[in-house]
Amino acid sequence: MFIGWLKYSDVNALVQMAESMDLLVDGYHVKLMMMHSAHLCYCAYDEGKLVGAVMAVEFPKSAMIKYFMVTPEYQKQGLGRRLFETLFHALPETHENVYLHSTPELTPFFESYGFKQKMEIGRYINVGKVPPFHFTNAHAKELDGTNFEQVISKIDKETFHENRMDFLLDEMERNSSLKLTLPNGFQHSSIVNARHVYLGPWQVRAGHEEEAEKMMRGILYFRGLKKVVADVPLGAKSVVALYEKYHFQNKQRFVYMAKGVNSDIRFENIYAFSL
Repeated sequence: MFIGWLKYSDVNALVQMAESMDLLVDGYHVKLMMMHSAHLCYCAYDEGKLVGAVMAVEFPKSAMIKYFMVTPEYQKQGLGRRLFETLFHALPETHENVYLHSTPELTPFFESYGFKQKMEIGRYINVGKVPPFHFTNAHAKELDGTNFEQVISKIDKETFHENRMDFLLDEMERNSSLKLTLPNGFQHSSIVNARHVYLGPWQVRAGHEEEAEKMMRGILYFRGLKKVVADVPLGAKSVVALYEKYHFQNKQRFVYMAKGVNSDIRFENIYAFSL
């Protein structure tokens, strides 16, 4: 068994491995993480076969851990712990916070490394039963803001308390990206596979729920032929209410966990996390 840095040539194998485990992993996003933090993207190989992965991306004050997985036949053999510790010990101690989204079953594992549960997350999916709503070309034009970068830089910093722009702008510059903007919010969505559109990042300042609803109608109008998937903070009641109003269903649960100082993230601004 060998643990080393992920190679670009293995990204497709990683996506296929994730799909076989019914995990939603986007090859574009994996490559983006490698572009920004290649030294924090690890895989496990058994005789050249990719059997596990964990990776992270760094921001000025924090790091986000993503895509921690081990194929079923290699689980419960200590491989997951070896992978995670390889990454965990490679993270600089200068980060004020390290955060991740865990399945409920893995929360005790991450708690053993000092992570604490901060917020439950629901994976919401629209199942094609959207209620009727009025949407015109004038509504579409209103959402087509020309000041997208200015809006996102202000709101994302208000939400996460650091400058994450380099990564976020790259994340939202793909062929399938749809970007909507209003004065107090921004929304991004992209096609991740033949069946799904992933909605995120999507942030709207608390107290501007009417702008959030306009964006919800926009995503459903433009992406209505595919299933829209979004990871939503369940403690943000107005956010959850909007998804339920438009007949999204909570199909899966995760836990937002963090290690470090109290970052006081504004979950109430988050309508959908990044993938």
